[in-house]
Amino acid sequence: MKTTFLPMLGAAALLLGSREMVNAEHAVPRDVQKEGAEPQWFQVNDSDKAMRNAVHQARRTVDVFIRALQHPSPSQSYFEVKKPFMQNGEVEHLWLTDVRFSGNRFHGRVDNKPRKIKGLKVGALVSVNPDEISDWAFVDNGRLVGGYTIKALYATLPPERRKELQDEVIFQIGKR
Repeated sequence: MKTTFLPMLGAAALLLGSREMVNAEHAVPRDVQKEGAEPQWFQVNDSDKAMRNAVHQARRTVDVFIRALQHPSPSQSYFEVKKPFMQNGEVEHLWLTDVRFSGNRFHGRVDNKPRKIKGLKVGALVSVNPDEISDWAFVDNGRLVGGYTIKALYATLPPERRKELQDEVIFQIGKR
């Protein structure tokens, strides 16, 4: 069975049926991590049902994200989408920041340092179709909205790891 390497802050969406190793950078953008927080990696099997469900849920609910992105309330911030990048049989899911929606596509800047995708740099401007995203997230009144892959990983962590993760970000992931 193949495993996926995932950072502490979230599990990447997995390409169903893929036989290649899938790698992902941390799932939470730099600007919503507390200063000095470094992403930690986990291994997740690519057949993980919760992760597949998280990706499907993100894609099914992407209209919620688009509406909030286009008309954010004063309490909403840190809009991000996660895009799968593919190169030479490798897949890496990275978050995009400074997201805007135009021409029926998301446009944003790569927010994580790619580990497997050569030639791609933090800050690069890229686009992705809504039906191709791995996840979407924003913060509303200090709580994570969307972030389905983050929540799926969070649910698998033992209590001490959940606390560490919660201490690293500036929003509430789980229930208080």
